[in-house]
Amino acid sequence: MNFYKKKSVSPLYAGLALAAAALLSAPILFSCSAMKTERHSLKIVNWNAQTFFDGNNDGVEYSSFITSKKWSQDAYKERLQKLCKAIGQLDGDLVVLEEIENIGIVYDISNALAGNNWNPQKVYRYACFAKKENSSIGCAVLSRLPLQGLKVHSLDIQAEQSQAPSMRPLIEVDLFAPKRIKLFVNHWKSKGGGKAGGQDSAIWRRWQESLLAQKIIEANEEDGGVPIICAGDFNQDISEFRIVDGGAANVSLSCPFSGQKALVYSPWLDFAGQIGSYNFRDKWERIDHFFASGNLRLEDFAPQTGEWSYEDGRPKSFRLHSLNGWSDHLPIACRATF
Repeated sequence: MNFYKKKSVSPLYAGLALAAAALLSAPILFSCSAMKTERHSLKIVNWNAQTFFDGNNDGVEYSSFITSKKWSQDAYKERLQKLCKAIGQLDGDLVVLEEIENIGIVYDISNALAGNNWNPQKVYRYACFAKKENSSIGCAVLSRLPLQGLKVHSLDIQAEQSQAPSMRPLIEVDLFAPKRIKLFVNHWKSKGGGKAGGQDSAIWRRWQESLLAQKIIEANEEDGGVPIICAGDFNQDISEFRIVDGGAANVSLSCPFSGQKALVYSPWLDFAGQIGSYNFRDKWERIDHFFASGNLRLEDFAPQTGEWSYEDGRPKSFRLHSLNGWSDHLPIACRATF
């Protein structure tokens, strides 16, 4: 039984892929010294940028932005500058962002970062973006390394008694570092708006887990065990996943309709720090994730603090009424070696 419908790349997505390729098509030099040896490495950053809209009113923004008297082009430019400064400080070779409104913002980020950087090895020449049509926000990838083969996978669920809510698609793209790595970008259904404890929303996250698990299984079968990195805001603490013992993998992602499981590694389970990536009512949650599969290791993992966080590590959320803050999530980062 097919539990999802894989949509072909629509004209919208195709246009984005071509536009990104046109903008970021120059040859790239890999900056890591590990290129001189048999092993390679790259730094990966993931960050939910929290409702990052531009200054235009396109009708898809959240109502608070549409009705705000403070949100404007100038406010957007100021927020963009703050985000780009933080990305520059994080210095990831690959940067995954959630809650970005459109491809235009990805261009603005890329151009701003390039304009403030004279080191050609640090420029983000490659990018991709996708979101569900007419939705408010999507996910973006910025990369100093070549990206190819963008695919967007959407769920079409008709097996539940209640109607499925709008859910963000799963992005699949190949990264060449120089070895090919498959990247899956996720932004799962939030717990907000559900019944007590988020039980309703958990149903839809299980479907999104099933889709991710199936794509990992397919990649392992079709591509001979290509190294895989999954990143994003999963809106689910690591403790809510199925933890397994033994071997390099410590998390099991389930694909119930086929009975198969995808075993992956989560660096959260080896992280000794006290903070998470999200703080709700003074309680830390570890809902932003990296997962790895195949001949690839994730090292030096940690939530990243800086001017976007308070002294105790809590993120400085963006406040529309004051235009202060960055995001209600902390960025997470790790180094992938392969």
